[in-house]
Amino acid sequence: MPMNWGRVFSVTALAPASGVLLTLSFAPFHLWPLGLVALALWLCGVQAAPNLRAALNFTLLWGMAHGVSALYWLPWAFWHDSGSLVAALGGGGLAVLGLALWVALGYVLVVTMAWRFRTNPWAYGVVVVVGILVVETLRNLTPYGFPWLPLGAVWAGDVWGNTQAPTLAQLASVGSVQLLTGVFIMLGVLVATLKPRAWLAAALVLAGTWGFGAWRLQASPPPSLANTGQPVVRVVQPNLSGQHKWDEQRRWQFLNATLNIATSPSMVTPSLVILPETGVPFFLAQAPEARRWLAMAFGGSSTLITGSVRREEGVKPQFYNSLQVIDNGEVTASYDKHLLVPFGEFIPLRSLLEALPLPSQLRTLSQSRLDFTHGVAAPLLATPVGNALGLICYEGIFPLFVAQHAAGANFLVNVTNDAWFTGTTALYQHAALQRLRSIETGLPLLRSANTGISLVIDGYGRQVAALAPNTAGVLDVPLPQALPATGWRKFWRAVDY
Repeated sequence: MPMNWGRVFSVTALAPASGVLLTLSFAPFHLWPLGLVALALWLCGVQAAPNLRAALNFTLLWGMAHGVSALYWLPWAFWHDSGSLVAALGGGGLAVLGLALWVALGYVLVVTMAWRFRTNPWAYGVVVVVGILVVETLRNLTPYGFPWLPLGAVWAGDVWGNTQAPTLAQLASVGSVQLLTGVFIMLGVLVATLKPRAWLAAALVLAGTWGFGAWRLQASPPPSLANTGQPVVRVVQPNLSGQHKWDEQRRWQFLNATLNIATSPSMVTPSLVILPETGVPFFLAQAPEARRWLAMAFGGSSTLITGSVRREEGVKPQFYNSLQVIDNGEVTASYDKHLLVPFGEFIPLRSLLEALPLPSQLRTLSQSRLDFTHGVAAPLLATPVGNALGLICYEGIFPLFVAQHAAGANFLVNVTNDAWFTGTTALYQHAALQRLRSIETGLPLLRSANTGISLVIDGYGRQVAALAPNTAGVLDVPLPQALPATGWRKFWRAVDY
């Protein structure tokens, strides 16, 4: 039989096109109905495949297109910090293709498991749903996990980008983003059957999900900036270039510029001030003069939480990406980042790789020859307004990590430097993933990002206040109250016991 090249071309084009549709369902677009179409097209393409090999090829194209379109910004991150076109196209390009392949192989694995059940719609649907949930759970595993865009994150903001009341995402309070993923995949499976009864079932499931969210949100009035009697917190967005902030001379200029923004005149005196990741470019334990500047800036009126680098002296000094609480110029508590970014904050297997005949010494994405050390202490920090669960940079995208440490916390603090992502969708994707942690735990989120997006989110995931990217400013907001423990938080409390 002669090859039907028209059919081959149409199928080959359909796979990547529908993979890109899936990406458009996430932030900043939030066009989640397109995500259902993308899932349905993928499942229909698999069902129509003449054999397993064809189904896997279709899936690989679909998954790679989604992965590349979702992670296209990685070369820009390499370029931003290194200024090297070789690093951007080489390291960044390989990172995009490698992570996209990792995403695609998850779906390939699901199709491999589900293929034998394709003639039984119920069994096939169950295997697809369970298979994707297993794959997404594996992506959560640390220290090398990367749960960047779980399917459930399409509901982190309602359609057309409404982030004021993420109604469909409220189900995450019961079973985290994983439950959202399960429901979303189930809807895709039902749509892919192309049967009216299945579509009616999908409509009922969607209506039930929306109804639960609407019921949960109506139990509490929308967040307000009015004086509620709660202590006022200040979230700072300096919007300062960090390229030279560790230079011996320029770091004092950087600190002075940061403090000028952080101490902006206000009608109220904040009880807590939050600076972003490495907001103070000093080893504070060894920098009494810098601590004196901080004491002069905030005195006894405000407690400061700031990102910084902590140095531990020894035969071989250890460096930590840290979050530190400072009162009257003294460091009263520290949290060292647990989940470091591979190749960004440390080189995995550095000693082994450096034994190879490489052209130059290995550097991290931030062009450092030094690796940060993984922290071990719990990320709970005591402050005058309650206990903060500290999350540095992308630690906030790991739902299991946050849930395991949420016991005893009154609010979440996320500090980050997303300047790497400026001008890309990653800026919005990262913030949307942090929002889900508030819904899952019922804890408000205070997010300080050097160049944005800085946010205050309540325990329902509703936006209280925000600063636009690439602007300097502060958010003075009454600290939203923590909600009673959600089902997800109760589950992990029980597991801890």
